Amino acid sequence: MIRRTLYLLDKLLKMDPFLIEARCNLRPNDPQWELIESIKLEIGYPGLKGRTIWKSIGWLQEKGIPISRLFSHALWKSTQAANVIVFDFLPVFVGNTQETNKKYRIRKLITTSDGNQYIDKTGPLTGMYTDEYFTLKPRYPGAKNHQAPGRPPKTTTSA
Repeated sequence: MIRRTLYLLDKLLKMDPFLIEARCNLRPNDPQWELIESIKLEIGYPGLKGRTIWKSIGWLQEKGIPISRLFSHALWKSTQAANVIVFDFLPVFVGNTQETNKKYRIRKLITTSDGNQYIDKTGPLTGMYTDEYFTLKPRYPGAKNHQAPGRPPKTTTSA
C-alpha cells in the first residue's frame, strides 16, 4: 500500500498537468450580449467513486511570460469577452493503470439580462470542443506535441 502510494506520488510529480484553454466565441460587440448578462463556464473532472467535481476558477492567459499567474473565475461579460482562461488539473488515473482519465465535462451557466439563468451540460470532453459560446482546447499530460496555451494545436480531434 505504501509502496503503491509512493509510486503514484512520484508519477504525479513527474507528470505535466492536464490543461484546458477556454475562449469565449462572442466578440465584445456581439449583439447577443444585449440579451446575456454573463456566461460562466465550469469544467467537471472525475472525483472519488465516480463523483464529478466542478471547477470554475482558472488563470488568465496573458501576453508574454507572466511572473505569477492571475487567477480568475471563468465568467465572461461583454467587457471581458477577450479573456482566455486556462484550467489546470492534476492527472486522474483510470483505476490502478497508468492511463489518465480524459473524460472531463463542461457546464455552462448563462445569465440573461432579465436575471434568468440557464444551465447547459455536455457529455465527456475527449478532444477540442466548440459551440456558439466557447472553444476549449485540451492539452493532455505526456502529449508529444506540447503546445503553449494560446497557440493552435498541431492536430485536433472532435468531441
